Amino acid sequence: MVGLFATLWVLLPTLFHGGYRVDPLELQCIASEWVWATRKQPMLPAWILELINLFTCRSFAAPFIAAQLCTILALWSVWKLGRTVLEERLALLGAFSVLPYVFFTSQSTMYNQNNVLIAFWCLSVYLCFQAFQTNQKRYWMSAGIALGLAFHAKYSAVFLVVSILAYMLVRKDGRRYFRTQGPYLTTLMAFLVFLPHLVWLFHHDFAPLAYASGTRRPALLQWHQRIFGPSYFAVTQLRFCIPFLFILIPAVGFVWNWKIRRNEQNKVSECEKFLFYCFMIPLVCHVLYSGIRGYRLSTEFGAPFWVFGGLWLLLRFQVKQEIFQTFRWGVLLTIVAGLFNIVGFIATLPTEKQSRLTYYPMQELGGECDRRWNSRFDTPCPYISGQWYLAGSAAYAMKDRPSVHFYYYGIEDLDALPTGTWATDEDVNQTGGILLWEVPFEQTTPDWVHHRFPRAEILPEMLELPYKSGAKIPPLKIRIAVIPPKL
Repeated sequence: MVGLFATLWVLLPTLFHGGYRVDPLELQCIASEWVWATRKQPMLPAWILELINLFTCRSFAAPFIAAQLCTILALWSVWKLGRTVLEERLALLGAFSVLPYVFFTSQSTMYNQNNVLIAFWCLSVYLCFQAFQTNQKRYWMSAGIALGLAFHAKYSAVFLVVSILAYMLVRKDGRRYFRTQGPYLTTLMAFLVFLPHLVWLFHHDFAPLAYASGTRRPALLQWHQRIFGPSYFAVTQLRFCIPFLFILIPAVGFVWNWKIRRNEQNKVSECEKFLFYCFMIPLVCHVLYSGIRGYRLSTEFGAPFWVFGGLWLLLRFQVKQEIFQTFRWGVLLTIVAGLFNIVGFIATLPTEKQSRLTYYPMQELGGECDRRWNSRFDTPCPYISGQWYLAGSAAYAMKDRPSVHFYYYGIEDLDALPTGTWATDEDVNQTGGILLWEVPFEQTTPDWVHHRFPRAEILPEMLELPYKSGAKIPPLKIRIAVIPPKL
């Protein structure tokens, strides 16, 4: 069933979207450059995307395949952890209960760091618990590799490390491992996996950390705002609990029929406590960070916390119903919730609620850029620059896939996008390229065109392309300039 859901969520955006949403488009621009990081974040998601691009001959579905591979890895980890402590069908039910999770369904069309973090967060939790239970070197080392890869996805993986350390310090069953070599093997492996990125950070003055601390949501300066911000983050996390509550409460029996497990010193009880640490401590850390720093954190920062939510409920409460009946109802409700997500996705397609980028005429834009470049020059176009979403969309569809040079023409973009470390203005001026910008109400040429690219030749005609949407969106109007390559 997981494979069927994953296939559906690859096909749906592939069939109905004409372009990429913001994050996958940005990763497509960066993926082929094989950089260690940008000033925003690490680049493991971009590397995964580029590998899938190579295997699929740069199929439009590549980001959606990447997102669903992350989904499969996350759910596999939930199932494997469940199998170590529960009956087979209850372990499957724990995994199926989070299958309709928003980051596994509609939000998976926004493939980004969160998808990869969720996958390796879940894998790390499973491997760490196995290490605690077996004390085998292979699990300690594998857990270190998974944690290192989680850091390559997003720095917030540090909160999982804090959770594991807290479990080891507070729980008697955890403290005894400090006298073994296991945790130190995990630390060593995680450090070695993350070491190349750490070197990159030293050479770039820890730019992503400066970005993370300086460009998040607006600071909440008043005391009541400092309370509202963390409270809002905590309360909005409930939306991530809805899928597994919708499935498990009717399937297992309503709340008043559930019996809390008490005074059980066994693997089930220990797993439940370990999972509690792994979602409660990161949640508390985010709430405290939001209050202390005065930032209103995005709800999606809590994305990895709740993937084990369904399994935790099954571990925390005893199931009174017969297992087959529980499993059957759980599967049925999972299918219902999945279909609800699919219907919701399709229903919003002809509306303006979807990002304009999902309706971008990428192929037409790339074809027009190819035609204008090839009619003037015999060499492939090396760079494309200008407004980044136009440049990225065109570069993806162009025959020679030029490198995207991120140019910031406004403070909003400067705060929102990574620095293009693989190309400078001088590179573009020297080797040539294409500049694109969207025509606003006025028809004037932006100042940055001649200021930063003095050799640019502005083409007289304006390109007008209709969006691929049933919504009443005005056509896309674009001006193009070319920079001739120096002989």
